Amino acid sequence: MIEIRNVSKIYPNGFRAVDGLSLSIPKGDLVVFIGPSGCGKTTTMRMINRLIAISTGEILIEGRNNQEIPAEELRRNIGYAIQQIGLFPHMTVSQNIATVPRLLEWDEGRIRRRVDELLELVGLDPDLYRDKFPRQLSGGQQQRVGVARALGADPPIMLMDEPFGAVDPITREILQDEFIQIQHAVEKTIVFVTHDIDEAIKMGDRIAILRDGKLVQYDTPETLLEKPNGRFVRDFVGADRQLKRLGLVGIRELLDKQVVRVYMDATAAQAKEVMEKNGVRSVFVVERETDILRGWVNKEALEVADSLLDAMHEAPYSDIAVRERATAREALSAMVARGFRVTPVVNREGRLVGTIRLEAIQELAIYNPVVPPQALGEATLNE
Repeated sequence: MIEIRNVSKIYPNGFRAVDGLSLSIPKGDLVVFIGPSGCGKTTTMRMINRLIAISTGEILIEGRNNQEIPAEELRRNIGYAIQQIGLFPHMTVSQNIATVPRLLEWDEGRIRRRVDELLELVGLDPDLYRDKFPRQLSGGQQQRVGVARALGADPPIMLMDEPFGAVDPITREILQDEFIQIQHAVEKTIVFVTHDIDEAIKMGDRIAILRDGKLVQYDTPETLLEKPNGRFVRDFVGADRQLKRLGLVGIRELLDKQVVRVYMDATAAQAKEVMEKNGVRSVFVVERETDILRGWVNKEALEVADSLLDAMHEAPYSDIAVRERATAREALSAMVARGFRVTPVVNREGRLVGTIRLEAIQELAIYNPVVPPQALGEATLNE
């Protein structure tokens, strides 16, 4: 889809922002450019849509030299989302998203359908948001609209320059997760610039690490973590690269769906019976009708309490569980933080769908020797 061939950007003072860069970006892949400040990642991205001129070399898009494509045509077929979002403040959400389709002279009915489709895709109710102005939105909502606008005319290529860098960490993680789902649905070819190696590993199909305008390593996240190409890449990826690999494994592969549970309306005696029958000392407590997780109870507490409700440790599911779309690394972090050897897994509504055991993560580490079992810190967890 995109071929970057021996491309350089040399400024009049002789500074080489990009120096002889060559790489291929396959169709439908999300490729992350990352490296220290001044490494050339943003400059390279902007040369793709000619916001910055190439000094030497060439960039081919589906076999066509981008220098030979009229700038207007080129940019209309490449979506662009940036950290500052850049929504037009005097336009409504609908008008912002419709910017490129109107330039392409789509009919109004098609534009309305596309706006509503994209708002739903990025998780915003069209009826609530299409007529709002940017000033009426939160930072996270504005970022969603920015992504929707970049997708407005259904471009085959998207350029994203630290698109989630201006929002708080919680919102950023949500946006990352949702964008991954969007990419699975739309399968665009995406160049994604970030300075955050964890974001790169989470988002990228491939990662290009740059230094002083040169390509140091271009690989899948798995290969990058397993076989870093030299000390610079090892240091850049981080000393915990072994644990980062756990972030590439979804917990659905490790999920135990045979969960021991009791309902909130059970008696203390019934809860004890469930524990004895299953040979456990604690169980999770859920609502009878919905299976929504409400807490847990252990045998010791039941011995001194008059009822299950008196004995249970009640807590919001968001505080004690991980989502079913989480990674093995997130599950391990939850175990360490909460002192669980078994952590509950819930769906979007908070329904208990399974558990992850520490032993399952240990087996994963043993199966994958790059992650040493001692790195899992078993001594920090309680039975």
